[in-house]
Amino acid sequence: MDKPLGQLEAMSYYIIAAAAGHDTTSNTAAGALWGLAENPDRFRKVKADLSMIPAMAEASVRWETPAKHFMRTATADTQVAGKAIKKGDWLFLSYPPGNRDEAVFEDASTFMADRTPNKHVAFGYGAHVCLGQRLARMEMRVLWEELLARLKSAELSRAARRTQANFGPGPQEVPIRFEMG
Repeated sequence: MDKPLGQLEAMSYYIIAAAAGHDTTSNTAAGALWGLAENPDRFRKVKADLSMIPAMAEASVRWETPAKHFMRTATADTQVAGKAIKKGDWLFLSYPPGNRDEAVFEDASTFMADRTPNKHVAFGYGAHVCLGQRLARMEMRVLWEELLARLKSAELSRAARRTQANFGPGPQEVPIRFEMG
């Protein structure tokens, strides 16, 4: 491209970046609160050692996987898990199953705030890696540093619910009972 983005293209980019960052980070934070509220022992463990917060942010991204899927086009003939893929084939990348793969993650369906290693694919990979990943990590770290310093306890007051959406179905309602302290 030999010229800057036009006003429409630039505004479109800013709108999608702001919306994507808001929805994914808020869904991830709500998912982490859900995971902690369902597991008071894990809540207490993180509360007792706030140095776990960066690992908990990564665990919440894996656990919630805010961007659920993308389509890509194969740029070369290849093979994945014994399946031939031809150049030009469309590929449906579904991130939640990758982040819950029992071959990669021990006890993959459990929220563990201190999970290591944690080689999740929630931010994508390579040329398509999330541009906002560093900002998202910082926002989650600051949120949990400030919130956990003030909360004594948090537990679900009734069942949490998910939104029914195709691309980013995050938590719709995470009703908690909490105590400050």
